[in-house]
Amino acid sequence: MSAPAGAPLWLAPAKLNLRLEVLGRRADGYHELATTFLALDWCDRVRLVPRSRPGVGLVLSGPAASADIPADPTNLAWRAAEAFFEGGLGGGGVEIALEKHLPSKAGLGGGSADAAAVLLALCALHGQPEQAALAPLAGLGSDTVFFAAARASGYAHGRGRGERVEPLPLPPSASRRWFALAMPAEGASTQAVYGRLGLEAGSFLERAAPAQDWLALPLPELRAQLFNGLEQAAVECAASVARMRSLLDGIGLQHWRLTGSGAAFFGVYAEPQEAELDLQSVVRTARALGQPLSAARVCRPFGSGPRPARPAEVP
Repeated sequence: MSAPAGAPLWLAPAKLNLRLEVLGRRADGYHELATTFLALDWCDRVRLVPRSRPGVGLVLSGPAASADIPADPTNLAWRAAEAFFEGGLGGGGVEIALEKHLPSKAGLGGGSADAAAVLLALCALHGQPEQAALAPLAGLGSDTVFFAAARASGYAHGRGRGERVEPLPLPPSASRRWFALAMPAEGASTQAVYGRLGLEAGSFLERAAPAQDWLALPLPELRAQLFNGLEQAAVECAASVARMRSLLDGIGLQHWRLTGSGAAFFGVYAEPQEAELDLQSVVRTARALGQPLSAARVCRPFGSGPRPARPAEVP
C-alpha cells in the first residue's frame, strides 16, 4: 500500500528531554519521572487512507525504516489506530503509510510521536475533538501523551511515567536555540537502561528540582541545567552509549547530554554555525575512531506537536 499523493501529510516530531530525573520506582513497576520535553523539527511523515472495511494496515518506508521497527500490530502507530476504532471513535479502518526519518532506540520518541500523529489525524478524519486522542495515548507509552497534550507549543513538563503533562508556552529565546544531535549506529534498550538503575518497587529517591522554564535561561545556565538521570545507567549497560560519552568528553563537549534512555546525545547552541561546527567535529572523530553514526543533525524547536504539513513542507 502506498498512500495517494492527495492524502493529508502529518509531521511527527522528535523530542528531547532537556531534564530527566528518576525519582523512584512505583509499586506498579513503572519509574516515577520528572522531565521537560521539547519537540524538534526532525520529523517522521504519516499519511492515512481511510477504508470502509474494518482493520488497520501499515507500510514503512524512509531512511530510518529498519528491521528494528515492526510493520505489524506491535507498532505503536498500528496500536494507536486500533485503540481509536476499538474506542468507538470512528467506523471502518485505515491504511497507514509511515515514512521513518527518526532512528529507533535513540531516546527521540519516534514511535510515540507516530502514535500521536495517527490518533490526531484520525480525530481530524472522523470529526472528533483532539482531546479524544488523549485517553488512547495514555495506554500506549510514556511519551505519547506529551505529543498530543502539548501540541500547541511542543514544550512541556512531564511527571509520573511522563503521562502527566503540563504544557508550556515557548519562550522568545526558543527562536535562538539550536540543537546538535548525534546517534551511534547501535541503539540502547530502554528496558535494560531502567533495569540497570536497580530500584526496588516502592522505593523513592530525593525530590525533583523545582520545575523551571529551562529553555528561557541564558545559554550558559541552560547548559548547566541539562541533566539526565538515566545517562550513567545507559553508559554502564550500552557500549555504544559509553563510547559516545567518551568521544564527546574527549573533544570538549562535556555539556552534551543523553536524551531519554538513549542512545542519541545532544548539545544546545545559540547559533547554527556553532552547532554545525561541533557536530562536524563529532562526525570526524567518530569516523577516525571507527565508531559509525546512524544520524547527525542540527535541529530547532518545532513549535508544536504532530500537525498537518504546511504547503512548503510537502515534498
